[in-house]
Amino acid sequence: METVMETKKWLAPATVAVFLLAAACTSSKSATAPASTGAIATTGAPSAVPQGSGVPVTVAEWSVTPPVSTLPSGKTTFTVTNSGTITHEFVVLSTDTAAADIAIKSFEGEPDRINEDTAGTNVGETGDMQPGTTKTLKINLAPGHYVFFCNLPGHYGQGMHVDFTIS
Repeated sequence: METVMETKKWLAPATVAVFLLAAACTSSKSATAPASTGAIATTGAPSAVPQGSGVPVTVAEWSVTPPVSTLPSGKTTFTVTNSGTITHEFVVLSTDTAAADIAIKSFEGEPDRINEDTAGTNVGETGDMQPGTTKTLKINLAPGHYVFFCNLPGHYGQGMHVDFTIS
């Protein structure tokens, strides 16, 4: 019985020590992270798309997800993967209008699409992508505001759009 009591006396301090050690390791890891090497950072998104490399983009129900929201102007290669379960597309629209403010009406005779001709300038797209496929899109982007989206009927309205800035 005395051995159990002695064990209880040091168990609580040892547990606290383990938690403090774990916290110290986590803190020092963050403090020693390497400085940025010109990668582009955005809030809430990974900050590692090195200049000159491709930009991976995922489309799926109901999102368009690039790893960053800003890139420098110039030639850009997007590697777009449809990780959804239905057909999607990836369209790059140069526009002064925020994605949430673009009216959803009809386009090319189909309802529930944005009119790419009046909302801005389509500067490139992948075309329809079956689930599980990946396509590459190379575009020379000028500075400005862009919207990346899927314009298949109903998809834009379901949230398949994101604002993007080229600096």
